[in-house]
Amino acid sequence: MRRQINLVTFLISSLLIGILQPAARAETTIPASFEFLGSGYGHGVGMSQIGARGQALEGKSAAEILGYYYPGSSVTPFPDNHLIRVNIANQTNNASINSEKNIGGFTLYRGDIPATENPEPFGRYDGTVTATFTNFEGRVIPFLTSPTAKFAPIPAHESWTIRWETSTVIAFKSGDKSGRYKYGQITFKSIKTQVTSYLAVTTTLRLHDEYLYGIGEVPSSWPPAALEAQVIAARTYALNKIGKIRTECDCNIYSTTIDQNFVGFAKEDEKVNRIDYGILWKNAVNRTFIDSDNSLVITIDGKPINAFYFSSSGGNTQNIKEVWGSEFAYLLGVPDPWSLDPKINPRYYAWNRTVSQALMAQTFALPNVVSYTVDAITKTNSVLAISAYSADGRKSTLTGEVFRARTKLPSTWIKNNLQPVVVIAIVRECQENRFYKRVLCAM
Repeated sequence: MRRQINLVTFLISSLLIGILQPAARAETTIPASFEFLGSGYGHGVGMSQIGARGQALEGKSAAEILGYYYPGSSVTPFPDNHLIRVNIANQTNNASINSEKNIGGFTLYRGDIPATENPEPFGRYDGTVTATFTNFEGRVIPFLTSPTAKFAPIPAHESWTIRWETSTVIAFKSGDKSGRYKYGQITFKSIKTQVTSYLAVTTTLRLHDEYLYGIGEVPSSWPPAALEAQVIAARTYALNKIGKIRTECDCNIYSTTIDQNFVGFAKEDEKVNRIDYGILWKNAVNRTFIDSDNSLVITIDGKPINAFYFSSSGGNTQNIKEVWGSEFAYLLGVPDPWSLDPKINPRYYAWNRTVSQALMAQTFALPNVVSYTVDAITKTNSVLAISAYSADGRKSTLTGEVFRARTKLPSTWIKNNLQPVVVIAIVRECQENRFYKRVLCAM
């Protein structure tokens, strides 16, 4: 009898186990992409360009706008009659120039010639000539072509410089980069590293006017006070780059948003529907002059500040310490409601972006990403720290700013990040239980 009871007990137990623990298995799937919603564009530190526009529309002056975004600073006259060296193409193999519309011509010099010196040139060439400069084993080889003339080969040298006539606009091209330059001079230099060499191309011109005429940061159609605020901020930013040549770019400053967007003569010559908007920007630059050697600059205690700026925010500008770790009393963050106004900021008051699995994995240096969490946020509710998890359980954590830069998201103001966001992808695998006619799924 006891043996029969034990057998019945075993059968019941087996049945219950079959019901309560079905033969199902959970597998983690790897999402093809991740969706992000947010607001604003840029790092968020300093002046909001959209905010400057909004305040200008409300009647604020350039000085009032700058005083708002950089509390405790003043807009004062400051010497700016400096030469600035701007990288217009970097880590490339070749670049070419020619005189736009064949007007005028250019002069070629062997070497990296200081803008203040006038040595004997290698040669002078008319507007029909195109010069191509190619990097080869730590030296630069010029190659000249023209529909009306032939030229002998030119020996390689470590660097070459060109200057041009005042009537000439130089058309420049290197890979997918192109530009138009009216002022200054252009240098082509081979930069050597421990394993290779590459071509760095720079233009050297006056900061006071020639450089600022080419800053392409905001539309020239914006209100005059917003344009003037941008001019003064750009000048102040550039003044902090003078005096040091960065070896990797042979420059003081990059022509991209690594520093400031410099587009050369294209800004001054800007036209929309045949309307000359470029003159509006040039006039805004001119209005900030005190004289030929001094202009308006943002200062504290008589020194130019670090005038960081960006496009638009998620409603407040950032405290620099939360973004980059440094501390400045004038970069603690202020309300920026204009960035959330769809009439003023139609493109970035709200945005939606998809980040592919491949880019997400590359961003976090993981084999794949199955989930992520927002671990910390700033006082402005932007992402301060974010972690990702791979299918094999590995974890990688980044700062919000590094995450934004690598994924190319517009900003770190990602919505729904007031609490950790967890995205977990699980395939529910179902299997019918053979003891109990019911479908049970792994959760």
